[in-house]
Amino acid sequence: MVTLSRNRARVAVLKLADLEIDALDPLVRQGSRAVRLSPIEHVLLYRLASRVGVVISYRELAGALGRDAPTVNNSIARHVSSLRSKLRDDSRQPRYIETVPGIGFRFVVASETKERPRGDRVL
Repeated sequence: MVTLSRNRARVAVLKLADLEIDALDPLVRQGSRAVRLSPIEHVLLYRLASRVGVVISYRELAGALGRDAPTVNNSIARHVSSLRSKLRDDSRQPRYIETVPGIGFRFVVASETKERPRGDRVL
């Protein structure tokens, strides 16, 4: 689990293909485009993107959201659908998020993690 404090001098930023995802900022950069995510979409995207290629179960995603897995699977699927729409991702030919039926989701692009000073935020 990635846990970062706002008091730290540096925060993790994930660079994945044309995406730049800040651990603390729900404004994601997609190439030259800024995409504003809801807090839940941001948590889901960062959790998936921080473990590229790994299938993350509904249960683990629910835990990241502080919810009970059996009651939240459909809600997670709806948030992932909204996230895909905002990122212009296609569930049939995913560039970012692949569905693993009955299990969860997997982030499917290569990643590069870098540290950036907190003052250098993308607006």
